[in-house]
Amino acid sequence: MSTRTGLDLSRYLNPDQVAAATHGEGPQLVLAGAGSGKTRVITYRVAWLVEERGVEPYAITAVTFTNKAAAEMRGRVEDLLGLYPLPTFVGTFHRWALIALRRYGERVNLAPDFAILDSDDQIKLVKEALALEGLPEKSFTPRTVLAAISGAKNKLLGPDAFEAQADNYFARKVAVLYRRYQGLLGKASGVDFDDMISLSVRLMEREPEVHERLQQRARYLLVDEFQDTNHAQLALIRLLAGDGGNLTAVGDEDQGIYRWRGAELDNILRFEHGFPGATVRKLERNYRSTQTILDASGGLIAHNEGRRGKTLWTDRGTGDAVELYKAADEADEARWVVNTLQGLRPQYELSQMAILVRTNAQTRALEEELLRQEVSYVLVGGTRFYARAEIKDVVAYLRVLRNPRDEISLLRILNQPPRGIGRTTQDQLLDEAARRGQLVWDLLDLGELGSFSSRAGRALTAFRDLIVRLQRAAEELPLPALLERLLEETGYAGLYDKDDPDGQARLENLRELVSAAQEMTEAVEAGATGGVHSASGDELTAFLDHVSLVADIDAWESDRGVSLMTLHSAKGLEFPVVAVAGLEDGLLPHFNAQGGREDVEEERRLLYVGMTRAEDRLFLSCCRRRRIAGRYQDQLESPFLAELPAELLEVSQSPSLFADGRTSSVYSFFGKERESSGRGTTSFGERVAQRIAEEQSEAVRRGSRVRHPSLGEGTVLDLEGAGDMEKYVVFFDKAGKRKLLARYANLEVVEGR
Repeated sequence: MSTRTGLDLSRYLNPDQVAAATHGEGPQLVLAGAGSGKTRVITYRVAWLVEERGVEPYAITAVTFTNKAAAEMRGRVEDLLGLYPLPTFVGTFHRWALIALRRYGERVNLAPDFAILDSDDQIKLVKEALALEGLPEKSFTPRTVLAAISGAKNKLLGPDAFEAQADNYFARKVAVLYRRYQGLLGKASGVDFDDMISLSVRLMEREPEVHERLQQRARYLLVDEFQDTNHAQLALIRLLAGDGGNLTAVGDEDQGIYRWRGAELDNILRFEHGFPGATVRKLERNYRSTQTILDASGGLIAHNEGRRGKTLWTDRGTGDAVELYKAADEADEARWVVNTLQGLRPQYELSQMAILVRTNAQTRALEEELLRQEVSYVLVGGTRFYARAEIKDVVAYLRVLRNPRDEISLLRILNQPPRGIGRTTQDQLLDEAARRGQLVWDLLDLGELGSFSSRAGRALTAFRDLIVRLQRAAEELPLPALLERLLEETGYAGLYDKDDPDGQARLENLRELVSAAQEMTEAVEAGATGGVHSASGDELTAFLDHVSLVADIDAWESDRGVSLMTLHSAKGLEFPVVAVAGLEDGLLPHFNAQGGREDVEEERRLLYVGMTRAEDRLFLSCCRRRRIAGRYQDQLESPFLAELPAELLEVSQSPSLFADGRTSSVYSFFGKERESSGRGTTSFGERVAQRIAEEQSEAVRRGSRVRHPSLGEGTVLDLEGAGDMEKYVVFFDKAGKRKLLARYANLEVVEGR
């Protein structure tokens, strides 16, 4: 098919891709298997709509989940259409919501200069809510409370609706905290990421005129990674698309790995129910992996019930077998993995290799071995640049310059760097503001500090004057110059010792922040954000919005060595060589899965995602034992290994596996049995399998309602440790929070999560 620009789609797309890209009116679901070129389909569909169907670019909206994916997609569309900047919206859900709320937020009671709170800010508010309600953090851990609030928002449940559904003591208290948390958010003129979606839904539901305007900008709506959408995002999509709208949803149910943060797989499994008359297409040709890798991963994922089903194929050839190594322990595993990668260095660069693990804790042994063999590597998912303390401090200053009523940011920098405003003075300041019914900044700005000691009054006045000076500078200086002035006047420029490695790293981080500001300034000068030339206008707001929306994987650098990351972080990436380590029961599937079908299927999808990152070579490994909390623990291999087609595997094991006395007490891990003194002829493996079956039948999980013989009923808050040292953290309705050793807990499950 040719477009008016002479673009022959058949030269760039296969027949299935062409059909998806040239879909006419109405909804369609494109089931895009791993490595099947879904981004190409989306970008060519946008180009086809503009050039062939004559659709105005501003009437097309494309949303995805990460800034990295959005930037790649946007760049491809700009290249195809030759439009710079592109009038089409291409970005994340939150970027779309941010634009809508900046423009129309006052209609849902949002201040024009609202702040976007990050996770640290949210935790602070939860802690403040706990203090105001007189509830102990030991019983109501802030992250657990925040997760419950986030889950409610993702289901579009406000505090009242959440409270109406609360059916136990813990949930009822969370409902109270939820209401208090929202009040504190409003006081700080802030929203969190969940609010951005729910407020956008509320905006369109309450304001028909705004709804119509936003729909006009999404007459053709394209949604990437549809399997990762939650209830609130689906509601947003339905409002934008309307009845029978031109929605193209692209996704893969086999790569749905975010159920734990609210994603609902049913959104893609039951797509036709939500969008009647939808056309469903499959992309099954894979351009990434060898057929052996596709068949091995396909054999694994076929065991999932919650899927539509696809059979991936490629013309890249059969390729090498998948290698599986059974190691004695994590040190042996690490040696094998690193030695294997070293052996491939004549054919591949280090940056073409990745080691994937289920949990961050698994990286220690691998990092030590990489260092021992002097192999360069990058740990993906460490502390994010914008989450580092010194960066958060300076960004908080910028937020206060834009909006001094942002009390969360104001209190963060009040004594940072230290300027003699201690905790006592801060508490007095908060109390005085509350007594007067004012915000902290109002108190400072009016200079009503007579109740403070002369020393504290001088320090508070100096802080106020500093902020006022910097606000004036923001009206005159571009953002990079403002940042340099800020670093000088606050003292950050000379705060850290250049001869100390940590101090040097912090200084480099601050310099990098100035570089980021410079990039924003260049974008402004190019006309991308309105052409302002001082930091007082859209430039500062745009920069702070950018800081709020950046995700860790966006800052990933692939050219520094072997990539070491979790399976979740690897989503969307690809490497010629991939090693997946730690394929043991309790790690993958993770022990938190607790045997529930949906949980185990998500863990299986996670391994599938890891395996399909590999282009040429795939290596798997597991350990006979692993050190956990300082003690060695016998491990069972992952049940997923038995689901891989045996004919596609080359299996080897550590030569010292049974020679080492420390590992010779249990043989069942590799299918061998041994009599145990005083226990008859029952193998250890049979006993473990029996115990696991008994535990899984009870399914004690986070959120489960349980009953204890003497403590009564309660809610499982957390699970800690593993093996014989596993503990249940339970909040009992009458006895409060208790930790119980799992093997002696004697809990009866009343209802599941």
